[in-house]
Amino acid sequence: MTKHFIILLSVFFIGCGPSLVSTGAKTVIKENEDEKTFSESWDDATIKLGIKEKYFSYDATLFTRIDVEVELGKVLLTGVVPYGDMRLEAVRLAWQQDGVNEVLNEISIDTGYGLDDIAKDKFISTQLFTKIFTDSNIKKFKYDFEVQKQIVYLFGVSSDQKEIDMVIEHAKNIKGVLDIINYIQAR
Repeated sequence: MTKHFIILLSVFFIGCGPSLVSTGAKTVIKENEDEKTFSESWDDATIKLGIKEKYFSYDATLFTRIDVEVELGKVLLTGVVPYGDMRLEAVRLAWQQDGVNEVLNEISIDTGYGLDDIAKDKFISTQLFTKIFTDSNIKKFKYDFEVQKQIVYLFGVSSDQKEIDMVIEHAKNIKGVLDIINYIQAR
């Protein structure tokens, strides 16, 4: 019995540990480069983890197939689910989390989203990450993005319109991008 518990616990820490550590580290690092206060960053991380916990408790499919990003209480949901009712349930659960003031539902229903689509999205995501990371005029941890079905969803908080335009321009210059949805909040 103890052996099974240890295995289960280690799987939890291996599976969830990096996510929890990276979210916490990002919260601390972002304080130096972000236009959000530490308290706002902490609240956003708490909201994100709370929503993911609700998804895990409800159905592992929601937990694994839906990405959650949070900026100043505004939640962006992206991903692909097999059924429309799962999409609605994901939004309902997100609204149940304390601190949420808006939910942006960009969840798609699976219509043949396969490995080639995943590869295209990963290629675009890697290209955009590299362009943002290597651009010395952009604060690295200020922006988040998701790529789903070759559509780039930009998310973050900034008062620098020139910097926002640079991020958008980087996304536009990537081969295979079908559309760019800008949810960056001006401050």
